[in-house]
Amino acid sequence: MNRRDFLKKSAITTGAVVGGVALSGAAAKPMKLDPQSIGTKVHKGKTIYDLMEFNDDFEPFMSHNTIFERANEEHEHPVAAEMHGWFAPKEHDDLGSGILDSALFDGAGINWGDTKQHYVFRPGRPNTVDGKPKKFKSPSEASYYVKAAAKFYKASAVGVCKYDENFMYTENVEAFNELGFKPKSVIVMLIQMDHEILRLYPRPTGMAGAALAYSNMAEIGSKLAQFLSSLGYSSHSGGNDHGISVPLAISAGLGEGSRMGTLLHPELGSGFRIAKVFTEMELEPNDPITFGVEQFCNNCKKCADNCPGDAITFEPKGFADDSNVSTRKGIKKWATDSEKCFVYWGVGGCDCGRCITSCPYFKYDNWVHRFAKLAVVTPGIQNVARYVDDLFGYGKLPTDDLYHEVWDRLYKKQPEKL
Repeated sequence: MNRRDFLKKSAITTGAVVGGVALSGAAAKPMKLDPQSIGTKVHKGKTIYDLMEFNDDFEPFMSHNTIFERANEEHEHPVAAEMHGWFAPKEHDDLGSGILDSALFDGAGINWGDTKQHYVFRPGRPNTVDGKPKKFKSPSEASYYVKAAAKFYKASAVGVCKYDENFMYTENVEAFNELGFKPKSVIVMLIQMDHEILRLYPRPTGMAGAALAYSNMAEIGSKLAQFLSSLGYSSHSGGNDHGISVPLAISAGLGEGSRMGTLLHPELGSGFRIAKVFTEMELEPNDPITFGVEQFCNNCKKCADNCPGDAITFEPKGFADDSNVSTRKGIKKWATDSEKCFVYWGVGGCDCGRCITSCPYFKYDNWVHRFAKLAVVTPGIQNVARYVDDLFGYGKLPTDDLYHEVWDRLYKKQPEKL
């Protein structure tokens, strides 16, 4: 979108928002505007169990039943995604799925799955004067320094929760017993993905955005685990594995679960990957938060509209049944159909992030989109956000023009300001 079109649509958007507020009349009760987080009023709870509803079907969950494990033909519930056809760049050189794009993906994921960094146990190696683990005045002080270190290592957001076996894969609970230490705390980090590249989903180029985030997860998690080890505390960089990421992130105060099954963070939306580091250090846990996601997702449904695999439900939250072993029972939530999603990946030849990129929370941080987020949580004008999002063309399939625009934006990126 060029500057003239942007300004034109911004003017229309302003009119839509102002008009929507006027039409809503006395029913509208906008929240107090905070310029740092418009539309993201946060409420805190004591634990995840205060904010989410569980029933008697809630039980341990095995990583063996995740959709990725089920790609194995020998699994008792196999799902064949036919992913062997991904990226055949030597046979063609189409925009978004050619040799150039394959190279970008390969470079982005260079550390992805590297066992030297990913999923590594680092036993405590105290280097203090007396040879004992570094002592802090309180768990709060310890959390302060751990979070500061994580952000120095380039984590986009950091939270802490207590170790809870209810949100671990059952196989990994035993694995920790074999490692010889029982975690007390989980440090949960969000690693932001590149907005530009993800706009090209579901062209294979978009995969580079996820690959880079996974590569960064491996590096950042490894660095933080080593930081803890050097303080004398055994730790384990779990990356995307070991613990179930979304509920741990909710417990760590980093956001709420969304209709598309991902975490929504008040500022980062869903444009990130979640990494975990497990440690025996006692840290002060964050309070879980709510900021209107259920109301947001009840009104929006844009991710469901734009899902090419029809994997995202239009229905309200509910408790899952036995029809899909990859969906955990006992938690009231929006349950995506991972089988449909995974099969579409195979048919489409790459993974797919259209749900993420079509979400009104995954946008540039400008005034138009902050107004859109405000509209969603303002009674009487929630549909304005969806209208604004559609007006700017979000959720549409990427065009060749967008492909060239994204590469041009990457080329013109400036150094980060201090």
